[in-house]
Amino acid sequence: MKDNKIFLRVFSWFLMLFFIIYILFTCYIYLSCFNASHQLELNNDHEVLRIKIYGSTSTSEGNTVSGTFSIIDSNGNEIAVIERSWSGAYLSVDFAQVTINGKYYLFPVKIFGKNRIIEDRNERKKGTSLEKYYNDDGQCMLLGFGSSLKDRKNLYKISIFANRKYPVINFGLIDTYRLDLSNCKTNTYYSITYNQDGRLGIQEL
Repeated sequence: MKDNKIFLRVFSWFLMLFFIIYILFTCYIYLSCFNASHQLELNNDHEVLRIKIYGSTSTSEGNTVSGTFSIIDSNGNEIAVIERSWSGAYLSVDFAQVTINGKYYLFPVKIFGKNRIIEDRNERKKGTSLEKYYNDDGQCMLLGFGSSLKDRKNLYKISIFANRKYPVINFGLIDTYRLDLSNCKTNTYYSITYNQDGRLGIQEL
């Protein structure tokens, strides 16, 4: 009985210590993102992705849809091109938007295929993560040529938070937007843009 009491006491202290460390870590991440946002100028009126859907095929093994996606920096230049096929008949793109200090920051998160207009969670899990294509060596390359190293590092902090790489509660600062591409015509380029009001748009080029 005495040993059980000692164990429970020690366990309670460890649990409390873990909780305190988690709270401090969460506060550090939030303060880091708020500070990064404070130092960044708003630059939202630009193209985010350029896409082209090649088409879909159906076999006995299932549906596949192919296309090319170009990630565009704030100067309108391509920083990465993803060209491949996905399982499914249609494609969708997920974006994460972070709102800090009244500013909006948008990051492309994942491309995935789906077999129905209303997809299920298992289909989203099989998608292609995009964060690795624009985050490199502690910098977010979505800021184009002419940006400072400091700005790219600051945007990187917000990007990591937006992509949920930190095990912290986001308290509603992160919104997920899903852009359905099922209505896109094949072999036609489309531009996905983001404006200063925090709105996504898609238009044929």
